[in-house]
Amino acid sequence: MSISTASRVLTGSGRCSDAARRAVEEAARRLAYQPNRIARALRSRATGSVGMIVPWLRNPFYAELVEAVDVFLERVGMDLVLADARGLWQDEARRIHALVSRRVDGLIVVPADAQASTRAIFEASRSIPVIQLGYQTGVNTDYVGIDNELGIQLVLDHLVELGAESVRFVSSTISSSAGRVRLQAFWYGAEERSLRSEEPILGRFTANFGRQAVRQILDEGSVPDAIVCASDVVALGVIGQLRAEGISVPEDVMVTGFDDIVFAELCDPPLTTIHQPRRRLADATVSALVARISGERVEGTSRTELPPHLVVRRSSLGGPRVLATSNPA
Repeated sequence: MSISTASRVLTGSGRCSDAARRAVEEAARRLAYQPNRIARALRSRATGSVGMIVPWLRNPFYAELVEAVDVFLERVGMDLVLADARGLWQDEARRIHALVSRRVDGLIVVPADAQASTRAIFEASRSIPVIQLGYQTGVNTDYVGIDNELGIQLVLDHLVELGAESVRFVSSTISSSAGRVRLQAFWYGAEERSLRSEEPILGRFTANFGRQAVRQILDEGSVPDAIVCASDVVALGVIGQLRAEGISVPEDVMVTGFDDIVFAELCDPPLTTIHQPRRRLADATVSALVARISGERVEGTSRTELPPHLVVRRSSLGGPRVLATSNPA
């Protein structure tokens, strides 16, 4: 049969007889035929792939988020090309350029820096659809994230209900949009609830920084009733250092996190935290990006903020009873 008939069968385009279709499909199976996606991309100007770049894959939250995005991309028949910024906006810029050069159909970016990431994201958005996920810059693209302010309010309300009178905030620097919003929400929330609070300790979203924060608190000689961490990874470091110093959690100091990574439930004691609905975030992100790639949406930009919820575990409670469990979403 003709090359054009075989092509129509293999690409699923155009009409042909059932007999021809069966013959081509049988030949493809017998020959273990695999389409040349590079050649197909050159002809169609579409690669069927989406680039994604995250600030730091060593952070379990980003790894779990990537997995969720990959699942939803697979459902719409697209492949994921992943890049890690390793915490540096300079590396992020190089990787964004590399992904665009590979002719991905769209790009999902968790910006490493609210200011420094702007130029690379803007340049990418001029040639392909870009979605900012979780964090954002001033570039006018679609955005999907959570209500960070609500998450901090839920934590503070919980601590007040447990009788906390003094709290200390430990977070990253305000170079990320989420870090900035969480810090502002903490300041306003602590004041509204008449909670005493020393100057927040700002650094990086790492366990080592959490340990350093505890040493700084102890050096200052003013141990609060609760330490509110803007990241679970930081909270794990805080809990580990408190235990190393002979300070009991939660009997002496309550500790809370943010993200609800898989290790939050496994640490000792299990961590009270804010759950980010990763599957819902991934679904909303992929849906928005596919709408852009397909041309279904061409004007304006969308902003989606999903509500988080509080997961109460023993790091803020004196007993083993868990008042709420993690939602698998």
